[in-house]
Amino acid sequence: MARVTVDMRDMIAKRNDLEKLLDRTVLDTTQKLTLDCGKRLIEASPVDDGTFRGAWVIETPTRAFEAGTITNNTVYGPKLAKGHSPQADDGWIELAVMAAVRFGGG
Repeated sequence: MARVTVDMRDMIAKRNDLEKLLDRTVLDTTQKLTLDCGKRLIEASPVDDGTFRGAWVIETPTRAFEAGTITNNTVYGPKLAKGHSPQADDGWIELAVMAAVRFGGG
């Protein structure tokens, strides 16, 4: 009877290469998601004089499994984030984040 054998020794020998590939893929994906999310937040930001929209700071991760950050330090930012503008209802930030994740940073 014929038998099929899969030898995993080659894959185990390439473990370091596989780990580097995984790290690179995770980093690339996280960077793309962070940038896409930031772009969506900027586009969705309510605008009066443009100060809030222009105050977003996007920091992409530099290592795999590190989180990116997107911040807006305007004094009235927390109120706008909670929907205190007729231009953006409560939840607009969550919608932008969900869209970035849903569409995979593209």
